[in-house]
Amino acid sequence: RTGSRRGRGGTSGVVCCPLLRPCGSVSQPGRDRERERCEVLPDRCEGSLFPSLPQTRLRINGFCLSSGILSLWPSLSQARLMAAFGRLLVILVFLNIPLLHGVEFDPYKLLGVSRTANQAEIKKAYKQLAREWHPDKNKDPKAEDQFIQISKSYEILSNEERRLNFDKYGDVDGQPGNHKQPHHHFRSFHKYDSFFFDESIFNFEFNSARDSLDDKYLLHFSQYMNEVVPDSHRKPYLIKVTSDWCFSCIHIEPIWKEVVQELEPLGVGIGVIDSGYERHLLNHLRIYQHPTIVGVINGRVSFFKNVVVRDNLRQFVENLLPSKLLDQVTNKNYVQFLSAWEDDNKPHALIFHQKPVVPLLYKLTAFQFKDYITFGYVETGKEKTEEILTNYNINSYTSTVMIFKENIHKASDVIQGKGIKKQMIDELISSNKFLVAPRLANQRLFEELCPVKQYRRQKRYCVLLILGEIQKLQTPYNSFVSFASANAKESLRFAYIYPERQQAFVNALLPPALRGSPTPNIVILQQSTIPRKVFYKLLESGWNGSEEDKAQLFTEVNQLLEVGHHTFFSHEAVLPELNDEFAPIFLVRWLYAVTDYASQIWKSGFTHNWREMMPLISLLFSVIFILLGAFIIQAFGEPNELERKSESEKMEEPETAKVQDVSKKQQSNASSNKRSAEQIFVEVTELTYVNYTSNLMRLMPGNINVLVAVTDATKNTLIQRFAHEVYPVTWNKSLHFSFLNLSKHRRWLEDLLEYAQDPARISNAQDENCHNQNYTGYVLALNGHRKYFCLFKPKLSNEIENRGALSSSESKQDGSGCEGAANATEPDSPHPQPSSSNLSIKQTKQLLNRLNLWMDRLLEGILQRYYVPFWPELH
Repeated sequence: RTGSRRGRGGTSGVVCCPLLRPCGSVSQPGRDRERERCEVLPDRCEGSLFPSLPQTRLRINGFCLSSGILSLWPSLSQARLMAAFGRLLVILVFLNIPLLHGVEFDPYKLLGVSRTANQAEIKKAYKQLAREWHPDKNKDPKAEDQFIQISKSYEILSNEERRLNFDKYGDVDGQPGNHKQPHHHFRSFHKYDSFFFDESIFNFEFNSARDSLDDKYLLHFSQYMNEVVPDSHRKPYLIKVTSDWCFSCIHIEPIWKEVVQELEPLGVGIGVIDSGYERHLLNHLRIYQHPTIVGVINGRVSFFKNVVVRDNLRQFVENLLPSKLLDQVTNKNYVQFLSAWEDDNKPHALIFHQKPVVPLLYKLTAFQFKDYITFGYVETGKEKTEEILTNYNINSYTSTVMIFKENIHKASDVIQGKGIKKQMIDELISSNKFLVAPRLANQRLFEELCPVKQYRRQKRYCVLLILGEIQKLQTPYNSFVSFASANAKESLRFAYIYPERQQAFVNALLPPALRGSPTPNIVILQQSTIPRKVFYKLLESGWNGSEEDKAQLFTEVNQLLEVGHHTFFSHEAVLPELNDEFAPIFLVRWLYAVTDYASQIWKSGFTHNWREMMPLISLLFSVIFILLGAFIIQAFGEPNELERKSESEKMEEPETAKVQDVSKKQQSNASSNKRSAEQIFVEVTELTYVNYTSNLMRLMPGNINVLVAVTDATKNTLIQRFAHEVYPVTWNKSLHFSFLNLSKHRRWLEDLLEYAQDPARISNAQDENCHNQNYTGYVLALNGHRKYFCLFKPKLSNEIENRGALSSSESKQDGSGCEGAANATEPDSPHPQPSSSNLSIKQTKQLLNRLNLWMDRLLEGILQRYYVPFWPELH
């Protein structure tokens, strides 16, 4: 635009360089001139406010934009800078609106379903579109992108939670404020980056860190759990964690492309996780930064902690694989290696190559087919392998892969050539995964050899030889293998089984008369769609391996293939699951599991995620330090009062009066040595009908009366012991201490325990005529305001309990064992408690053992409370 500005000395015309000019806003005759002006304005504007500023012009959507404003910041004043930047920002916002609308993501529209469609309709539409746009079937250049969009749409709509978030917020993560602008919109927005940031100014291509090559490797949480983790038992996965605005990720991008192009054809799985959209997956993998590269094998995650170069990444993938995937085979052990098919029940493969180190291609192949093939590696060009090369006529300068089955002198299949591809090796091994006649050694092998019929035209029959283990490699078996080799077909599989190892399975197929017969038998069977159910036919003549037996079996097999199974099979049975003959014993499995778990903790925890293990290590050392400190204090500390008393108590006599005098002397001696009499003073009052109301029923809220039940004989001893146990908590002014004389108020305690309103009964039902329940040593914490109490029941040592049990059994013989019977039913006292009159001073004191711990739990508020409707009267 042009304008004028009035200065102090008059009026002067100033021509300003155009920042934004609508080139198409003038009339048609002047439009060309205006367009020409936009294109041919000089690099420097004469008479402008900034004559020395170079102007770069862009024509976007009919506007003429000057990018020189971006370099004005050092020289503009604050007011002018803000005004210019504000005008530019408004224009950018208005230009941004149609761009966002142009890339709007709508999963309903992509699948062609309504917003009220159910899961069945969504699934049907997804399957139809997936078949139509699958890149392997649709050669359209846009098929791959369309297929990815369809898969993402189905992933959102098939999950009710994600679908609800999308319907409510327009975002599958459920973040308000993003309505109708899912994060998918911005993934396609990078082509407009040049509009906002001129590459000529920054000399840098401002784009996201994720390359378009990574889009086909993007992983989601469900895809990782359902596809990557199960598939990692067959091949390792190399996964990169990146982000759209990760500048460090840009530096590793060329190396990542090179590694992907090299390792993916070898059989390594590739994955990419976008940290901006897969937080749940990153938390599951415990990844908290990017860029990060991890490896996944056998469901376990290993972190790459090295410089990102091609050789390091390749070595990282090799380290993920188990160490013993291929056996080194030489002239000395090749016969033994190939003959091991009898024990392994697998074909054996020999790989011939010139390199002394096994190439990564063969390691990945051995890991993929480790459950089916045993692999051996032969280094050609060495003297120690010349005999093998001569016997099998191998060219030492060419890579060769040979498959051996029952015949170790002749390979069943072979490929040879320079630069063998992974696909050729996979096809070779996939067609030779089983022996000609393998042994049914586990359920997995049986399911693969004789699969369940899935389609009407799919036919898979199994010919099963049942022979004893002592007949191994004899005429019946050799004749059966030769027949199987000559009549091998895709719809016909052969196998044998040992009755000694799979007795339940064989008994389900043979009649009782043939179960113990030494003659081998032939069974032709087919699995039903019902689990474990099979249809079968048993050859009545058995199997001796003669020519007549071969001819009869050939006739039966041809009849089955011609007429079908409807009229051929005459029996049906439900088979039990086969025992796993190769499963290790429990101890070996346990050792393997412990070793595996320890190695996993060492690798993933202490080596890679040692920062996450620091809290656990700190806790472990803290526990060790506390235990060590407690041991030192106990070993070098002074003995407490109870330990000093224990020696003197051994000399006590059973007489009550004498023991009380000795106890008083010990009490006075201990008091003079440790503390004064005032320091250990605890006020313990007797609960009577005079103070019953003030000490219980009218207690202030929050106050508790701790009551111990005593008798006349145990009064002095128990009160002293009770005071010693509760002394550490006397600092709490809300606690009051009392004792109840059972000789006077036994009925009150029985009524209180009877009134307790709690689902857990304090004591079981007892005989109505039995009123001698011993409550000596019971401690009750009474809350008078809230009408509940907590109960402490004394527990005696084993020696005292045995004496009590013996005395109670004697009393039962005399007809006075009601008390023992009552105590025997106590849920918290599994042994009967002896009468208080039979207890010595030492035994009486032991009634309140662990009372101090019970008091701690009382103050913590974790004891069980027994509520009463009202407090019984104390007469």
